[in-house]
Amino acid sequence: MAFKKILIGYDGSDASKKALKKAIDLAKMCGAELHIVGVVRPFEFAAIDYIPPEEIEEYEKEEISKEERFLKEAKDIAEENGVKAITKVMEGEPAEELMAYADGNNCDLIVVGHRGVGGFKRMILGTTAGNLVKYANQSVLVVK
Repeated sequence: MAFKKILIGYDGSDASKKALKKAIDLAKMCGAELHIVGVVRPFEFAAIDYIPPEEIEEYEKEEISKEERFLKEAKDIAEENGVKAITKVMEGEPAEELMAYADGNNCDLIVVGHRGVGGFKRMILGTTAGNLVKYANQSVLVVK
């Protein structure tokens, strides 16, 4: 099966770097477009009484800026390997945003690392990867 559009969920973690390498290899073999998407989770403040809106806004700007740097790094790596890449930063729950992007851009493969930067080692398969495997309309490749 030749893939035409490959989506990689990238967060700068070691697992996502391995997934990026695999996605680049697949894109080269298939002549596929490579879409590199980073997802910033919204600020969660349920346990805190009050946080000034300016602090929330500053936090979100910093997270988006950090994700943009990760995506620039990933795009540079792809292009050094002869693969043109499209990047996008999204906000929300990672699995949901990646699925929405894949559906909206007709991607036929989603590639992710088995575990991202978030959380602790509660499962062998990370929450985002697990949800993509269960619910995505596309084939999902989880790279270890």
